[in-house]
Amino acid sequence: MSEPQFSPTTIVVELPSSVFNIEAAKRAAYVMMRRATVIFEDSPSGVRCVLQGIAVPSEPADLLERDFRRELIDQDLRMSIEARTQPMRDAILGLAFSRTGLQG
Repeated sequence: MSEPQFSPTTIVVELPSSVFNIEAAKRAAYVMMRRATVIFEDSPSGVRCVLQGIAVPSEPADLLERDFRRELIDQDLRMSIEARTQPMRDAILGLAFSRTGLQG
């Protein structure tokens, strides 16, 4: 039986600025906060994310990286949908509040 690994897991993920928005990376880091600390660094092509696992014993690096990348794509798509639906959401809210009598 092997001993549990107690050294922290560290993974570096390069994010090209032409593909991912830094806001999406921040949102993904927030979701992953229970499992990893994410440090953002400038890199020549965009942003370098250094993930440091905080679980003891540490979880496998490939799982941490996989889950971060999945969350990053999810957050990036959420931001795209938010941007495309903003005019409709504004119209719905405007209509809803126009019927409340709260406007002077």
